Amino acid sequence: FIEHEGRKVNTWWAQERRNMLSIVLNLKSERGKEVFLKLLRQADIWMESSMPGTYEKLGITDEVAHKINPELTIVHVSGFGHWGDEKYLGLPAYDAIAAAFSGWMSLNGFPETPPYKPFPYTGDYLTALHALSAALAGYIHAKRTGKGVSIDVAQFEAIANTFGGLWIQTIELGDTPTRRGNKDIYFQPYDIFKTSNGEYVFIGALGYDVFKRLCNALGVNFDEWKDVHYAPGMHTEKGKAFDSILREWVSRKTSDEVIEILKRHNVPCFKVYTLKDALNDPHYNSRKDFIEWSDESLKKSISGWGVIPKFKMEEEPRVWRGSPRLGQDARLILSRLLDYTADEVEELIKSNDVCCE
Repeated sequence: FIEHEGRKVNTWWAQERRNMLSIVLNLKSERGKEVFLKLLRQADIWMESSMPGTYEKLGITDEVAHKINPELTIVHVSGFGHWGDEKYLGLPAYDAIAAAFSGWMSLNGFPETPPYKPFPYTGDYLTALHALSAALAGYIHAKRTGKGVSIDVAQFEAIANTFGGLWIQTIELGDTPTRRGNKDIYFQPYDIFKTSNGEYVFIGALGYDVFKRLCNALGVNFDEWKDVHYAPGMHTEKGKAFDSILREWVSRKTSDEVIEILKRHNVPCFKVYTLKDALNDPHYNSRKDFIEWSDESLKKSISGWGVIPKFKMEEEPRVWRGSPRLGQDARLILSRLLDYTADEVEELIKSNDVCCE
């Protein structure tokens, strides 16, 4: 949490709830539900991430929503999806639950250790990106056809969708990938190495051309070692010997020295940054990746991650407001968007059909 003059806000909320308006509705009341349905009538996209069945119990089905707004794109987000094997539907889920069920967690860590829980909550962001791309596809479809769609985004599927050829490898070859630590399955080097000053660098060399340039940097003969670049050669004793040569070479140099030498040989290499390293790096700052904005909850300026991707346009995307307090914009939304009178707004708030900060 970050605090200021008796007010505090979760740092994740402050970062991820920018550029939003906030209204809190009591959907168990008829008038609260009425406000929500009026919002749906004006909306292009409705995203929700409640437990599957929550809105159906409230009488707000996809059919009801599309009757109100035929062009509405609906995106349901949950851990296991809204249909499939009954024993999974409605199970509570977090990022790590989806990482476990998808198989992702089994791939992270070292062979001799338990699986690692990925951090930060990458599965949440993968799911959000899938939901966003699906929502935009649905929106375009609705604009072209006049027909809205309902989309079911399951978090475990969003994660599993990033596995590439591992699924074919498992299905067609019967070869189930396992934890390999920092080493790659198919070629070397693609690993993390410790330098003489106690820092770590990542070195990757994919393809014989790059591997040859690495051999030149190390002062070893490419023709002698080229057979250990790819599997299965990399897993032999000779392959392990090459790994030892590289580790010993790196261990005698500082991270800056390793990076500079490999840069001259055009071999991909970089220091493993901490977030503080990134914060002080001129490239991040030249791209305006860290910015300052006024946070609505704290009522003060704070700094954090900026706006990406970068757009080439006259007016670049920006943070036009910080994260709101829950219900902060209730009066604005009710009066300007939904045309409620001032008296009607106050009545909705007084009766707790709408919650206001």
